[in-house]
Amino acid sequence: MTDLYLHLLINEKAGSGSGKKAAEQIKNYLTTHNISYDTYTSNYHGHAIEIAKKLLSTTLRSWSSSLTEESKTYPLLVVLGGDGTLHEVINALAAHSNIPIGYIPCGSGNDFARGVNLERKPIEALEHLLRIKEPDFYNTLCYKDNNTGDINYCSNNIGIGVDANIVATANHSTAKKQLNKLKLGSLSYLTAATSVVFKQKGFPLTLITDDETTEFKNTFLCTTTNHPYFGGGVALAPLADPKKEDMTIMIVERIAFPKLARLITQLLRRKHLSSKYLHQYHTTEARLISKTLQYGQVDGEEMGYQPFDITFTTQKRLFWL
Repeated sequence: MTDLYLHLLINEKAGSGSGKKAAEQIKNYLTTHNISYDTYTSNYHGHAIEIAKKLLSTTLRSWSSSLTEESKTYPLLVVLGGDGTLHEVINALAAHSNIPIGYIPCGSGNDFARGVNLERKPIEALEHLLRIKEPDFYNTLCYKDNNTGDINYCSNNIGIGVDANIVATANHSTAKKQLNKLKLGSLSYLTAATSVVFKQKGFPLTLITDDETTEFKNTFLCTTTNHPYFGGGVALAPLADPKKEDMTIMIVERIAFPKLARLITQLLRRKHLSSKYLHQYHTTEARLISKTLQYGQVDGEEMGYQPFDITFTTQKRLFWL
């Protein structure tokens, strides 16, 4: 049996400070149980990428090539943070999908944890991690910006339209910093949603798959995902499965508010898939084109206000889950 040496990459600010509290619990547990570990703290946007890349060059090893008779201790990178921190680490290790990533969720949304049925209490997630004998493959999304040529990866979803507008509006609101200090940061998104839902206009969108090209004239929301959840636990794509190699694309049309309110109610009750205003696609490759300026988000992080031309594929990568 291979022993683990844990390399904890910690975002203390995740979940309005939940990351710091979770890290203390985890460190106390590991010390008490004589489990070897080191810690690395992410202090700013992009720092987790820098830390993971440095560990890649000095410490981390592919799972398939590391288990030799001479070396029975395996260095496992474990992310303590939210979906944004995990997003950075996945991109830092994008070319090394056979290096597994462990994850202890402590963000405000934790949609990836929900999508893979991972415990969301820190100690329970750690104990689960320690019981695992070997990593397993899960699906991630690879997305290429055809306007710039940039290629990146995400663990949750990419949204164009109202969800991204909510993220941008909340992030730039004057109330968010104050709510974060009170550990009520998620309320800033709720406040933003009540405003944005009314203001978001429909926009033209083109979806291209191997089977067809479809034009949508009045798009309200377009989300490409590899598991069911977005927005902190809303099961927008309940049939999506991170163990499968395909992705799910959900497109919602802009409709009058009474109909939209009914659709939102159906969504919260997971009865929305029958709506004629919602379109669902399952595919292994797709291209989305939005020529008008729209907000975009990836794993809850802003992508800007711009036209979009994105090609999506999938990548299997190892997780210690």
